Amino acid sequence: MTIQSSIKELGLFDLFQLLHINKKTGRLIVTEGPEGKEAQVIFRSGDTCFAVIHDRVPRTVATLLADWGVIDEGSIARVENALPKYPTLIDCLEGEHVAARGHLENFLANCIRECVYDIFKWDRGECRFIEEEIDQRRDIVIPLNTENLILEGARRIDEWSNIGGKVPSRHSIFKLSAVVQQGQRLNLKPREWEILSLIDGKRSVKEVNDAGSADLFSTSKLIYGLVVMGVIELVNAETAAVSGTDTEGRLEDFLRSGREYYGRLNLETAAAQFEKALQIDPECFEALRMLGEIYYKMDKLSEALIYLTKARLLRPENQKALFIMGYLHARLGDVSKAIDQWGELKEKSANQQIVELVTKKIELARQWEKVLQEY
Repeated sequence: MTIQSSIKELGLFDLFQLLHINKKTGRLIVTEGPEGKEAQVIFRSGDTCFAVIHDRVPRTVATLLADWGVIDEGSIARVENALPKYPTLIDCLEGEHVAARGHLENFLANCIRECVYDIFKWDRGECRFIEEEIDQRRDIVIPLNTENLILEGARRIDEWSNIGGKVPSRHSIFKLSAVVQQGQRLNLKPREWEILSLIDGKRSVKEVNDAGSADLFSTSKLIYGLVVMGVIELVNAETAAVSGTDTEGRLEDFLRSGREYYGRLNLETAAAQFEKALQIDPECFEALRMLGEIYYKMDKLSEALIYLTKARLLRPENQKALFIMGYLHARLGDVSKAIDQWGELKEKSANQQIVELVTKKIELARQWEKVLQEY
């Protein structure tokens, strides 16, 4: 059985329920708009067994495990070579002493749940279910009750609508309120104390979450509670200006820090610094361009496209942005747009080395475009 529909016509909650009730086995592919992300969800006998979100450039399971921190990049080849000796991928990871089965299954189950909850937020795009057998050597299979995921996903969406009023995004920064700074006694739960200890007026919600080793929803919910209680308050450019803070100095500090982390190839931390810069100045060209470049290198292509498009609107003549946009469109499968971007760069650049480099890229892209047309 194959099911194909738009998300608006057949909601994701209804589709998951349909696959659960009919105990279907196969692969669900969900695309979020023409240039958005793509998700894959594996079902077995109606259970949700795996979920991943990527940027139209699918990764192997071994590469995904490396991204999730289950294995290091040096172990990818060893795991792939050992797979034929084991009945399932999980058996292989345990047999090759990557991690104990219990710990591994708990960790992967949490990753799968968070992916499913993120997919449930999508309100546009297309979905296609393909009924097929699942190869447990090539796919992660951790059976989770689909009905429980639907109930929790619906609850989270309802709560997110309330949380968003106080916690605008994962990049929001909070500080202790004046009441707390004056020494008022607080009656908080242990987890609330843990979150509060990480609030310093500099860390973003995502950084607080990463430091606390929790999921983003739970952390955001706790931060929301602390805001409602008046324990912490949002830091933004307006409040910084009122308090006399040097916003230009803070902006430059974030940009400088982002450059330093980028130079050390610490891309996640560099991105967080440039995101903080955008909170102060949403039209900061350097932050937008660097985030486009960083997310491109991290294979987060849809995010890269968003930031580079904004950067190009601010400075259409910027050659570095044009160069990266060419690669980005090529990776997204739009070779003609890549050729257009590099062609524009070729016309604008006075640097002969750049002209020669871009000319070669255009020739290769045209050859590849011709190959695709022939196929």
